[in-house]
Amino acid sequence: MEGEKIRTTADRIAWTETLNLATADPDRAWKMMAHTALAQAALKQAAGIKATGRKLTSPVMAYSLSWHPDERPDRDEQMKAARDTLKAMGLDRHQAIVVCHDDEPQAHIHVMVNRVDPETGVAATLSNSQLKLSQWALEYEREHGKILCPKREENHKRRLAGERVDAGRKPRAQYEAEQGAGNDNLKLEFVKTEQRQKDAQLKEAGRQMHSSHARQWGELNRTYGTVRGRIQESTRRLKDKRTAEIKDRAKPWWSDLFRRQRMDRQIFEASERSTLGKLWSIAFVFQSVRQRQPDMDLLTLFYTLLSSAQRRAVFDARQEHERRELSRHIGNEISAECRAIDRKTAGDLSKLRSEYRAQCGTLKAEQVRQQEQLKGAWRTRNDERKAAYQPFRQRHADMEQAQRRRQGRGRTIRQDDGQRPPPRPRGPRGPAPG
Repeated sequence: MEGEKIRTTADRIAWTETLNLATADPDRAWKMMAHTALAQAALKQAAGIKATGRKLTSPVMAYSLSWHPDERPDRDEQMKAARDTLKAMGLDRHQAIVVCHDDEPQAHIHVMVNRVDPETGVAATLSNSQLKLSQWALEYEREHGKILCPKREENHKRRLAGERVDAGRKPRAQYEAEQGAGNDNLKLEFVKTEQRQKDAQLKEAGRQMHSSHARQWGELNRTYGTVRGRIQESTRRLKDKRTAEIKDRAKPWWSDLFRRQRMDRQIFEASERSTLGKLWSIAFVFQSVRQRQPDMDLLTLFYTLLSSAQRRAVFDARQEHERRELSRHIGNEISAECRAIDRKTAGDLSKLRSEYRAQCGTLKAEQVRQQEQLKGAWRTRNDERKAAYQPFRQRHADMEQAQRRRQGRGRTIRQDDGQRPPPRPRGPRGPAPG
């Protein structure tokens, strides 16, 4: 595939490690490196070094180390190689970040080192850095007893023989494009790390907001349920209290009724034992029957008046009716009192529901406002992320366009069999046609 598409996930990164930095967090590390580079003049002044020379435009050097697919170096060995290569170039005291990728068959790491010395502010020179790295790679292969790049060995022998080994200079535009593309991969990883952390912060804010919203609704519903339960419990207790008060007030009424009914029973029992007394009983029963059953036929009434058992049944029924009437009166009074309490409770519950609905509306409006703020923050975050990745996408597009132009020129030359058309003879200019 021509060119590497920009990937926006962290799946490629196996691990990261920092050198000569006070943090292991790569996001903070590159910011500290940037601060060191920006403070170059202050560092020189503090070290007593004159701030002369051209202004540093490329404070970062990035390179990669790759092993053969058959080799399986562990993390310690890869970090040792990174330290050794930095030492070979005289950059072992400089700030650096090492990133290991695991998306290729071969093990490989990327090293991004700050050229600015963190103590003196002097920028390290990169002359012969490629040759130094090549020499280190040759010694590394010899040390491990296996030469995997014979060409490197051959070039080394040619240099020892005094022969100049030069792969030729590339056009400046191509060199800068390749350098930019080579460094972009590592820079992109740190940009993605920064963007992921910002996304994670905003996601965490969203999770906290949703959790807070759920907690607020839970608390509001619990408060409403608690207050409603207290009102209902208070109503029940008030009803019990008023019922007990009415029953206490009715105790004398029951006492008077029972005392009168005992006297009436004694009189009735006595009257039933004499002929004259039976006349009183008959009159008492007749009066009771006419009050309670005025439609009773005469035959039944006559039988009731003459039967002792019937007279006793009528007497017992009248006393039972008196007790029921008193009980009904007391019950009606209790019911009336409870209805009054219920009406007051209904008003309190209605007021509580109105307040609850108002609080629900206020809470919902506030939560909708917070959700809109979060959506706006995500829109801003998306724009920031797009702007952060835009230079890399633009660089990738420019490289593809340049490659298409080069391929187009190659096809044109091949179609002409490598021969340019002869130039047309040009004569002296004459007057413009009329």
